[in-house]
Amino acid sequence: MTRIGFRLALAYRSNLFMTCVTLVAQVFLLRMIWTSVYGSRPTAAGLTLEALLAYLTLANLQAFATHTIVARIIHQRIRSGMVFFDLARPVGYLRQMAAFQVGNTVGGLLLLAPVVPVVLLVGSITVPVNGTGYVITLGLGYVIAVQLALLISLIGFWTMEIGAISLLYRLVSQFFAGTMVPLAFFPGLLGTVADLLPFKYMGYVPAAVYVGHISEVSGPVVVELAWIAGLWGLLRLTWSRAHRRVVIQGG
Repeated sequence: MTRIGFRLALAYRSNLFMTCVTLVAQVFLLRMIWTSVYGSRPTAAGLTLEALLAYLTLANLQAFATHTIVARIIHQRIRSGMVFFDLARPVGYLRQMAAFQVGNTVGGLLLLAPVVPVVLLVGSITVPVNGTGYVITLGLGYVIAVQLALLISLIGFWTMEIGAISLLYRLVSQFFAGTMVPLAFFPGLLGTVADLLPFKYMGYVPAAVYVGHISEVSGPVVVELAWIAGLWGLLRLTWSRAHRRVVIQGG
């Protein structure tokens, strides 16, 4: 399944090209907007303009690089009945789909690589304050992103249609991941909600560690590991029920 996901990413190059154009335009617009917002102020919410621009550039690169398509693929296979062949394989279904997503991400990264210098030129980048912490938190954040995508996709075994749910999830996750506005700017209750949700580990935390806005990474790493363990348990529970649902539909 990893190989299939990898080949699928390479097969739709025109779609990925438009995604890259969108990424460059998005980073450019964010730079213009936030430069105007800052004006002559040296810092805001503990971030200098230089650090903020580097954060936004990284956060958006991360969002595009780690974008998941597994929910759409599972939905298509459920609707077409092809999920039967997935269930017939000796490897567990969740592991198959996770492997597919990893392969697709790797393929996407290969095609995205030539665009990275353009994005960094349009946006901004600084030397990492904590490169090791950034890589660790980003890797764990990606695992959380894949788990959440799998969890959303399993809803399709009951509803047969997850288009609206997927769209809502994408909007909410992107907002609370801090790709447009860093969570440091979130006021009061909104900031509290963002802290309680797992989405910040998919964007805000890794980028904030990179620019030094988060200096202590042991706490976020522990919480990320706790989220991964909890989501895996929830996935196993949900899949056990979804699997019985498939058997009932088939017989």
